[in-house]
Order: sequence, then C-alpha cells, then structure tokens
Amino acid sequence: MKAFDQLHPAIREAIWRQSWKELRPLQVDAIEAVLGSKAHLILSAATASGKTEAAFLPILSSFADAPSGGVKALYISPLKALINDQFQRLRDFCEAAQIPVHRWHGDVSATDKRKLRDDPGGVLLITPESLESHCINHGPTLHRIYHGLEFIVIDELHAFLEDVRGVHLRSLIARICHAAGCSPRLLGLSATLGDFAPAQRFLCAEKPADVRVLKEEGGDREIRVGVKTYIRPAKVEGVTLDELTAERAVATDIATRFRKATNLIFFNSRGLTEEIADLLNERCKSESWPVNPFRVHHGSLSKDLREATEAELKSNQPITALCTRTLEMGIDIGAVQCVGQVGAPWTVASLIQRVGRSGRREGEAQMLRFYVIDAALTDASTFSERLFPETLRAIAMVELLLQKWVETPKIGRKHYSTFIHQILSILRQTGGARADALHHILCQRGAFDSITTAECAAVLRSLAGHSIIQQMETGEIILAPDGEQIVESRDFYAAFASSTDYSIEHDSDKIGVMPRDQLPPVGEHLLLGGRRWCVIDINDSAKRASVIPARGKRVPLFLGGAGSLDRRVMQKMKELLTSSEMPAYLHSDAAATLKSARGHYEQMPDSGPAVFETHNGVCFLPWEGTAIHKTLVSLAKADGLEAALSRDGLMITYGGCTLSVAKAHWQRVSKGAFKSNDLVSSIGDPTSERFDDLVPPDLLANAYISEFLDVSGARDATENLRTTD
Repeated sequence: MKAFDQLHPAIREAIWRQSWKELRPLQVDAIEAVLGSKAHLILSAATASGKTEAAFLPILSSFADAPSGGVKALYISPLKALINDQFQRLRDFCEAAQIPVHRWHGDVSATDKRKLRDDPGGVLLITPESLESHCINHGPTLHRIYHGLEFIVIDELHAFLEDVRGVHLRSLIARICHAAGCSPRLLGLSATLGDFAPAQRFLCAEKPADVRVLKEEGGDREIRVGVKTYIRPAKVEGVTLDELTAERAVATDIATRFRKATNLIFFNSRGLTEEIADLLNERCKSESWPVNPFRVHHGSLSKDLREATEAELKSNQPITALCTRTLEMGIDIGAVQCVGQVGAPWTVASLIQRVGRSGRREGEAQMLRFYVIDAALTDASTFSERLFPETLRAIAMVELLLQKWVETPKIGRKHYSTFIHQILSILRQTGGARADALHHILCQRGAFDSITTAECAAVLRSLAGHSIIQQMETGEIILAPDGEQIVESRDFYAAFASSTDYSIEHDSDKIGVMPRDQLPPVGEHLLLGGRRWCVIDINDSAKRASVIPARGKRVPLFLGGAGSLDRRVMQKMKELLTSSEMPAYLHSDAAATLKSARGHYEQMPDSGPAVFETHNGVCFLPWEGTAIHKTLVSLAKADGLEAALSRDGLMITYGGCTLSVAKAHWQRVSKGAFKSNDLVSSIGDPTSERFDDLVPPDLLANAYISEFLDVSGARDATENLRTTD
C-alpha cells in the first residue's frame, strides 16, 4: 500500500485541500515507519524539508478515530515562538480530523489551559519549562491527562543533546511516564546531526541501537559563500581615530547588499548587533531612505518587538533582521534570500543552522555573506594575534560546513545542578518522598543514570546541610522552609540559571530587558532595539529603568564571551595556515589576511605542535581544542608553573619559564605523572550552573574535570612536541 493511502481519510483530505503535489521522501519513510513499527525514530533532514508533517501525518492518522481520553501526542519545543508557529501548521490537519490541538506556555490564557485540564485529548504543544510547571502545579492530574500518551515529538533535538535543558527534558519525560503509567514512542526532529549515536541515546538510553534513523538523502542544496575581513585600527597615542571604522565598513556593505528581499544577519553578541543596527539607522537618516528595512531581534528585546519583527519577516516585504540565536531555529519566516554572519560562531552546528534558513525554495541556493572583524597588528601583538584568529576561525568553519562535518555532542555528564532542581521539583509535586524513591525515579528510570547511589546520598546530605530539605521520622524527605522558598519563585520552572534583568521602559511601553550590572548610570546612554536611549531613572525595587530617546550613545555591554572550539575546528585552522591553497570564496581582503597569517606561521615547524621561547616565557600552540588547552593550563598550575590561555584560546603562555623547564613539565605530563584528582586545586571556581553551590565540592570539582577537561588528551598532546630554534 502506498504511503499516502495509509493515512487517515481526513488527513488525506486536508493534504488535498493544501494542494500538495506529492509527499516528500522523508514523509513517505516516516509514514511507513510510524504506522508499520513500534520503534523510536529520528527524522533528520534540512531546514524546511517537511519534518514536522513527516512526523505528524502518521501520528494523527494513528489515533484520528479515537482522539479523546487523554493527550495522545506531546510536541516539545525549546521555543515558545516555534510552538506558536507549529500550532498554526498542525491546526488545519487536526481540525480536518476533529482532533483537539492545544498549546501550553506562559503566553497562553488560563482559559485555554483549563480546557486541556478539563477535557484532555489530541495534541499538546509545550516547552520543557511549561511541562515542569505542569508537573509541579498539577501533579494529581498527570495520570488523567497523560495515561493515554502514545507519542512524544521533540523538535530541534540537537538543541537539547546533553544541554541543561536536555537533561531536564529527559527527566520530565521519565517523570510523566512514571506518574501516568505510559510508555510513549519518541520521535526526534533535527536538521543538524552528524553523529546520530548521542541522539539515539537521548531518546532511549537503555537500547540506543534500537532507535531508527530516517535521514533524507539527496536534499543538499548548493551553498554560495563569500567571506570579507575588516581590520579594526589600532589605537595610537595622541591620534584621534574612529574606533568604529571596521563596524562602519560592515554596516556599509550590509546597507548595500541586504536592503532588498527577506534576509537574516546573525551576530555572536547582542552588543555588536545593536552597534551595527545603530549605524544602519544613522545611514538611513543621513541618506533619507524612504523606509528602513532593518530590524533587531534578540533575547533582551520585549516579546512584542520580537513578534512584530517576525510578522514583518513573513509579510513578503523587504525586511532584514539583525539577530542572535533567537532566529537560528526553525520558526517559519518564509523565504529568506540570504544569510549574513558577522563574526565567526563557535560551532559548525550553529553555522549549519543559520545557513539553512536561506535557499528554501525549490532550485534556490543557500547564500552566506560572512563578515569578520580582526584587530590590526602592533608591536605589542602576541603571536596568536598575528595569525588573525577571527578570520582563521571563520574560514575553518566554512571549510567544515562545505565538508558537511558537524560536532558530536559530549554525553555522560553528571548534571548535578539539574539533578538538585529535579529533586526539589518532585518534593514540591508529591509533598515528600523517600531517598530510595528519588533515586529510582531520577537515576534508575530517569535522566541521571550516571549518578550513583552514594553520589545521590551525598547530594541529599548537602541539601539537608544547607537547610533546603529535611527528613521526617518516617524517613520521608520534604522541603524545608528555604527549599519551599526556592520552588515558589517565579523562575524555578527553568533548570538553568537566569540573570536579574531590569525592564527597560519608555512611556510605560516595554522596550526590552537588560541585566542590572550592565545598566549605565542615570544620565548615560545605551543602545537597545537599534535605537539610542538616555536613562532617566532606575527603580531597583521594581527592577525597572525608564528611558527617553537620546542623541549620542553608550553601548550596553551585552558581552558575547568566548566559546569552546572542537579539536577538529582547530586542526582545520592549522591546516589553513600550512596550506598554499587559497579558498575561492575569500574576498581580496580576507585572502590578504590569510596570506599574512601564513607568513607569520612559516617560522613554525611543518608538522606537530608549535613551541617557541620569548622573553616572557614559553609559548605553545597545541591546536588540540579548548578542552585540552584548558587541561594543559590546569596541569601547569598543578605542577607549580604559571600558565595562561590567550583570549582567542589558541596559545598557552608559560610565564617566567625557560624551554628546558617547560620540556621537563611536558615530559611529566606525557608520562602520566598527574591524575585527575591533582587538578582539583588548580581549576578555580567550578560553579557555573544554577544550583552548583549546593553540590558537595568534591563531587562538583571531579565532575568539572571529567566533563570539561581532558587529561588523556593532554598527555597525547605533549608526547611529540617539536620546537623551533
């Protein structure tokens, strides 16, 4: 039987009404896999390839004749905006088959939520945080709502893999299944998966090999790339320079190339996004453009402003959004002609997501215009700075993008902070639980299978020691008053830490939010939403700052911060330096920058790590990835040496050290003289997640070392060191 004929008649009718010419190959495969097997599934295909329909056409068909008696299918997304978008896409199919479809997040009315609780059925679209709220606030109703759950669809699966929100989601799914007594099939959707093993383990940790992968082949689109480099001028004493020379040049090119059609330009920091938006606004006014087609979209802007930009992007008018990761995922904004990228992202996976937003129409190529800003060289420039690391990283990212390589997420983290979050959540949901029951639900059946019984007990003792929980004479553990205060806070539903944001308002209209420590003083200026504002009042009790339109500016700090680079990315950066080939997609300025970097690197050996001695100490460029580089720094400190990693993450400097001393240290490292425990005192403060300060210090330090450092990799990196004269 053909795949189309296996669908429910009402679903087939809905497809006909939408004038589909045919089913896509992935949709055919998914129909047969969903309706013809009981396996968990991963659907992998490019952006805009119909993955959502591939999952839901057969899912809806499977229960269209009996959609009541509890939620049948749960759709989980990392973004509210994506839920709203998919809700509209699914509604036509669900209405045709008379299947209820609900959504649940912070912007959904209490009336609509009550409808689901009173008469659960059909499809529910929800975020992990709202699912957490559901568990905490409606625990007694979970069995009635979810006892008939047959499918869980996880969209943008790559965004959850071994992330804090990912382990949180896995735990919530296990808790729902435990409370409702159900065993739903899981379907993961993603456009950005290279190695499928971590995704298979995410969906089924017990039998990952049983998770079937449906990958659309032959759907690769042509990618057209151009990379341009701009050099930020060096400061010269006594000379007044325009510090925004490079940014102005980027804005000029954007104004020339992105004023027509629908486009997206991605940035790595909100500050640079706002800076370029302000420069474009200046140009719009000075050149008297009839319409300014540029909009700003990032997480610090108000929901209303973000949604207005999304609506304009869908309007078929020539609008270009200057954005951060907020538009990286698959919310449907129509046909994007070109993607811009200002500054190199830290992962190839992120670049793949962004480039995939363009070229969605049949026969169209994906287009990427890459802008890089590097610093001018001075006498004080370090060796790694002379390699123009921003340009080098950008080219390496493009090369790996074209080679269709993508990072493999690291699995097996302890996630103690999220574990504590879930302990508190269960205690709030149930009123109390025994220690063995918590371990059973969260570790044996849940997401924290790497946490042992002894480690679980140590965490519980620590929570009791901090007066977060207490144990009754019956052995049952309950929340202590301090624990009650934590779970009653408005932001408890999210397992990740959130900053204290202040609302930025003008005439009672909310423009956006900004962390308190980044707010300029009253009378100073800031940029937000691509406009200039003057702060006229800061109300700490209300967490609100009042502003008025202003001339002049003070840029909010919105720091993007350095990220972690995979070893393969750094190896590609090194290959570019030692190669004589010049990529054809480089503009003349980028090609000249790469040529200059190669000239500086020629003094290094032809192969192996680069080591040389300076008057400040010994410098080492391992090209082994951020984890190993950080490990080498920690090993040096554990051995009594001074060591620091450069801002670009490429070079380690052993301060006040001779080459012979460094060689002796590397020999000790390569022979395994240092174990993981030796690094505890050298790693600094390992707290980074929400409840890390409640984790026993020894557990937290050892988890940090095993998860973020790589001692064996550091040993390998020091085995065959080569030095220059």
